[in-house]
Amino acid sequence: MLRSLLILAILIPGLAAALTSRFMGLLLYLWFALFRPMEWMGWDISALRPSLLVGLALILPSLLTGVFPYLAHPVSIGSILFLISGLLGQLNAPAPSIGWAWIDYLVRLLLVCLLAITIVSDSWKFKITLAVVAGSLGFHAAKAGLVSLLGGGVRFFDGLAGAYADNNGYAVAMAMVAPLLYVAGQNLDNRWLRRGFMVAAPLTILAVISTFSRGGFLAVATATVTFVLVQRRRLPALLLVGVLSDPVGMFIVSQEGYLDRLRTVRTFEETNEESALSRLHFWRVATNIALANPLGIGFFNYEAAYDRYDTSFGAYGFNRSVHSSHFQVLAETGFFGLVVFESLLLYACLCAFRIRRRGMQEGIPPEDARLFQTAGNAFLASITAFTVGGAFVAMALNDLTWITFALLAALDRISAHVCAEADEKTKRSTSSPVLAYVPPPATSWRPVSRPEAV
Repeated sequence: MLRSLLILAILIPGLAAALTSRFMGLLLYLWFALFRPMEWMGWDISALRPSLLVGLALILPSLLTGVFPYLAHPVSIGSILFLISGLLGQLNAPAPSIGWAWIDYLVRLLLVCLLAITIVSDSWKFKITLAVVAGSLGFHAAKAGLVSLLGGGVRFFDGLAGAYADNNGYAVAMAMVAPLLYVAGQNLDNRWLRRGFMVAAPLTILAVISTFSRGGFLAVATATVTFVLVQRRRLPALLLVGVLSDPVGMFIVSQEGYLDRLRTVRTFEETNEESALSRLHFWRVATNIALANPLGIGFFNYEAAYDRYDTSFGAYGFNRSVHSSHFQVLAETGFFGLVVFESLLLYACLCAFRIRRRGMQEGIPPEDARLFQTAGNAFLASITAFTVGGAFVAMALNDLTWITFALLAALDRISAHVCAEADEKTKRSTSSPVLAYVPPPATSWRPVSRPEAV
């Protein structure tokens, strides 16, 4: 009851605010997409089509007021090319209706992401957007971590919904959002919000552990290593990780059977661990599909095509998932789509490094310098988490990854503008003439005649 009232208290005023502010419309959409209030509230209001209403409240006013998707950024171009690869794969789809449904989903997601690059136009808007993105998913993650901690090691077998419905996808998403929670806390002005986001980050890591997902563990481990390595002051970062490692280690030990499960990451071939061995087979099937269909077979059509290309003749079941975002892209969008997708991941890392470097430029405001450096570090850790963790779960079309691409493109534009303004100020200050004291011209001295007395 209280949950439903809380959601309605956000949703109804949010829809009203979206009609007058494109930025508020974007925040409402991002919150709805990542928080997933429909699965959290007690009332079923799906008949009202709230997701459609939220999307229309952003898109229609934007287009009517001249706020259009930003298409000039390399991330925008890559996103459009990836959509084209999905359309090409649809030509060979064994289940066309499934492919068209996901194309419709991706079109709407990319439209919002490209609008976000336009709307998030300054540092303040970026901080608020980042806090909404991280906090929407981070709320569930931190709550799960807290429940598991207080419960002495509660295990989560399920996730949220959508791309995070199972424990593996949920674990990878939480590993991706943990660094974003931390950087949001670093840049918020409100003291209590800052502390809340900072505490939510380690709780999210505990939630990843509580899923017993090996892919999630690898994702959070590589994200942590990346986060430490990219810090300018690595010693404080190492000390922070060292301080947190003891309680996290004790929590891992309290999870009965978790260490035994992690050992199978390295020894699954010796122990004949079926779930890990089956993944290798699914990836070989994805490769065979791509070789037979170089343009792919359409979004989420791997399961429909699996039985046709299964060389084990059902040894691992029928209509199975590919269990890898990278092999998912290979099978469903072909070699062209794979090149585009991996290029997007690589460019996102380069973009994060560029933003981070701009934060070291002299002359920019200190709060912008801190934002650029910390956000660049966090995005690198988040992308690493997806690249590694996503290798074990099919979630190439998950919202968080594409929203991360959009946030990176927006911050790339913002940081370039801030640095250009700083350069312009520096040029004006150095090129302006210096006014020096110029003495009056010298005149010849002549004695002043005294007036004669009358």
